[in-house]
Amino acid sequence: MSEFDRLAEEYTNQGTASVHGFMAKCVDKDGEIYSKIAGYDSISPEPQPLREDAVLKVASASKFITSVALLQCIDQGLLALNEPISRILPEVAELKVLDEITDSLEIKHHPPRNPITARHLLTHTSGMGYWFLNPSLMKWRKRPEFKPSNLVTERYATPLLYEPGEGWMYGSSLDWAGIAVRRLHNTTLEDYMIAHIWKPLNRPAPYPTFKVSKKPEYEARLMQGLERTAEGGLKETTFVFGNNADDEEGGKDLACTMGDYLAVLQDLISDSPVLLNPSTVDLMFTPQLPPSSPQTDMLLQWKPAWAICTGPVKDEDVNHGLGGTLTLGPAEEIGQPKNVLCWGGASNVVWWICRDEGVAGFFATQMTPFADKKVLELTTAWRKEFWAGRKAR
Repeated sequence: MSEFDRLAEEYTNQGTASVHGFMAKCVDKDGEIYSKIAGYDSISPEPQPLREDAVLKVASASKFITSVALLQCIDQGLLALNEPISRILPEVAELKVLDEITDSLEIKHHPPRNPITARHLLTHTSGMGYWFLNPSLMKWRKRPEFKPSNLVTERYATPLLYEPGEGWMYGSSLDWAGIAVRRLHNTTLEDYMIAHIWKPLNRPAPYPTFKVSKKPEYEARLMQGLERTAEGGLKETTFVFGNNADDEEGGKDLACTMGDYLAVLQDLISDSPVLLNPSTVDLMFTPQLPPSSPQTDMLLQWKPAWAICTGPVKDEDVNHGLGGTLTLGPAEEIGQPKNVLCWGGASNVVWWICRDEGVAGFFATQMTPFADKKVLELTTAWRKEFWAGRKAR
């Protein structure tokens, strides 16, 4: 029994599970080349064995699909990678760079020197952050005039945390990108993706959605969301992502199946991708951050957010492509080669593409916190087993 099989059996054992279930698959341009499904769809008294058509709330893994959608708009000639995005998102031009917010909630800020572009949105170099991950933005929300909203253009109209293009911060860039796609095509993001992503890939209905509660047949197949307790057990939880009643958040709200997501990854390693021009796919795998720069320094500060996605690579080998973190060197400990584009989501979803080898992988469970220790052990063992198998062929 392999280490991965041993961990899978131990961690998903009914009644004592530390991970209720997971799916791990890999594909090449011709189809599925690796598959492991273990455990159950819930921790209910009578759980069902996990099925590969289970619906997953992929959280921030939504960002990659939204990135593909925005890159399609560039391929369609509707905008340029480096033009000011304010032509489509005039609200963005109103955002100012935050200098200071005092204890009395007085704001000091200034207009940005650089306009925000599509490239900035695709690489998290726009200056936008998530308020729940930044103390200054948390304080900003305490102002008496602040009003919570579920609308992307209001919820993420927060101050910029640095000059666009001069730093790196995980945040709402792809939520704004989703708005841009919607406006360029005068439709919803969900309908855009159905017409331009899921149907071209011959995915069957029901299609991935940003409002899973409005699709009963999809909601019935949801894998249960769980949370790790302080004692190390599991309890049911309701994810805060995946079902915005008032809007579509391209950065975190997509619900889909593993097959849907893998179809996108597989297309991007094919000889003739249908979703994007080959030259655009090339750009996705091109480092976007200057080496040894403030941008890469800030990216490294977020290692807890991307280490489960990249695998154990050296810090100096981490950069960012168009749509995900990009590893420029190998992860020798698990046998992973260089040039892997990757990211994940808070429900402990991880995806990666190795274009040099022509393979891609997707791992999914539905539990928090992200990069949970048990899940990290599983994803590490999975990748190690997969790459060892590749080398042994």
